[in-house]
Amino acid sequence: MRKMISSLSIRKKIVFYIYLVITPILILITTFIYFNNYREIKSQQIEADINLARSLDESIEVIQTDVADLSVYICINNDILNILRADNPDKVNEDARVWYNNGPMQIIQDIISLKGYIKTIAIYPENGVKPYLRCIDFSSYVAETEDVRGTLMYEQALGNNGEVLWDRIGKGTSGIYQANYTDKIVMYREILDLSKQKRLGFLVMGVNAAKYTDLCKNFLRNEEEGVVVLSSRGAELTRYGKINQEVLAYIQSDEFINTDYRRREPYYKYDRYHIFCSQASKKGVIVCKMAPAESSGRQLRSIAVSPVLMLLGMLVGLLPLLILVSNIISKPLAKLSAAMQKFQEGDFSQKVEVISQDEIGAVTECFNHMVQSIRELIDNNYVMALKEKESELIALQAQINPHFLYNTLDSLYWRAQDTGNEELAEDIYALSQLFRMVLGEGKGIIRVEQEKELIARYLQIQKMRFGRRMEYEVEFEEAILEEEIPKLILQPFVENAIVHGIENGNDSKETGKLFVGGRRDGEYLRFTIKDNGSGMNEEQLRAVWNTEDSRKYKGQRVGRYAIKNVRERLALKYQEHFELDITSRPGEGTTVTIWIPRTLGLGKSEEI
Repeated sequence: MRKMISSLSIRKKIVFYIYLVITPILILITTFIYFNNYREIKSQQIEADINLARSLDESIEVIQTDVADLSVYICINNDILNILRADNPDKVNEDARVWYNNGPMQIIQDIISLKGYIKTIAIYPENGVKPYLRCIDFSSYVAETEDVRGTLMYEQALGNNGEVLWDRIGKGTSGIYQANYTDKIVMYREILDLSKQKRLGFLVMGVNAAKYTDLCKNFLRNEEEGVVVLSSRGAELTRYGKINQEVLAYIQSDEFINTDYRRREPYYKYDRYHIFCSQASKKGVIVCKMAPAESSGRQLRSIAVSPVLMLLGMLVGLLPLLILVSNIISKPLAKLSAAMQKFQEGDFSQKVEVISQDEIGAVTECFNHMVQSIRELIDNNYVMALKEKESELIALQAQINPHFLYNTLDSLYWRAQDTGNEELAEDIYALSQLFRMVLGEGKGIIRVEQEKELIARYLQIQKMRFGRRMEYEVEFEEAILEEEIPKLILQPFVENAIVHGIENGNDSKETGKLFVGGRRDGEYLRFTIKDNGSGMNEEQLRAVWNTEDSRKYKGQRVGRYAIKNVRERLALKYQEHFELDITSRPGEGTTVTIWIPRTLGLGKSEEI
């Protein structure tokens, strides 16, 4: 993995590492949002289910309250009570329309028609009067009160002090009905006198169960949920959806039913189900919704889609921005890398534009300085070395064979010795040594002592040529003989003094005098070459620095270094830490003074 990452470009690394840092942060934020939303939505969902249960409870309570109110009206109506209290039931029964003639039955029928969901009503008197039976859905009640007394509903109504009771009677079920064509939610109760001391009759009213079912339909979110409506005694009035029998058994248990409705939790978990309950009053219905925990979890997990999409959207949306940022950083680096590649291939003219002042700009500026320094170093060393080699090559071109030359001069030296010509032998030896020093060593840096000997040998040869016409003096302090200087920086000026001051002088009878000296001057070495030759005017002095080397070489016999060449070599070696001064006047001679830094005690100069 590390190897793969290391092979990526800087642009891709920037994108990769930013994603590596920001992705966990976004995942943490997304996870926090998810769990926060999960808790909030779960809380809202629970609250919504509780409110739906309450709403359903209230809707059913409205229906049952209407039915109960109608039953109260029947139980307290004087006309009806008079029929139920009649002492001569046989006489009352003679009137087949006794209930319509003596009671408010038309009003009751109008109320039933108006409500729509009340399908049957029956009043069974205890005094022997024929019951009032009314069914608008083609169902039929048991005709005789005596037969009703044997039903379970009648028995349950006894002793309840006229309280309203509710139960469910399924389609076709026998009991209070002889024939029942629809499922009904039945309200039944005793009819007591106003003092509630005497039972006068038994009242039964049937409500279409479909009304309850229609209300329950809007209560469920999916097919895996179910809703059950129980009476206050635990009797199942209606159900809708998927009902778990274990949960149903629990909510119909005495433990659940007998719990004070005011203390019963509206939401709790049972086994693998969430249960939502509502009961408005002690005798009111109990509405219970049951939902599998897994189904609820799926709904809640679906909310993760939004945070995940948001995460993916942010990660994808970051890519163009990261590419833009990486380009800002990588493009200057790419330019710098290209320049380095060209520099590596030998192009030392590279220079990268510094656009910014940040770290990349600092690196770019450092690269530019490095290229400039290396170029200067190459100029100072390589170019100088080339000049040295070029000068030596020119000198070597004058050679046929150094060993042949040395051997020939040695032979001449010994012949002069054999003939007793000591002066000639010394001159030949001096010439041999001069050639050995000029041609025999390729070093660019020599000791002052070696340069002094080279000058001495050269002047000895010239003395042989000019005889009494030339006098010279070579004087170097002992303390500077071990110092190191560039080779042949004094000899060209000595030769120039002889050529222009003595050889081409105006008065050949006048003795030419030449002084060559060297001494320490603080942290510098000062060398002086002074002659009493013809001198130069200002124009001639300027020409010394500007005349091309090829022209100047023509007058040189040893080394063939021009004055301008010497100055260039000194500049390459010492930069601005040297001084070359030439003073001259016509007829008064010329003085050359050179100051160069010492080497002993300051660290050796790098050999060129």
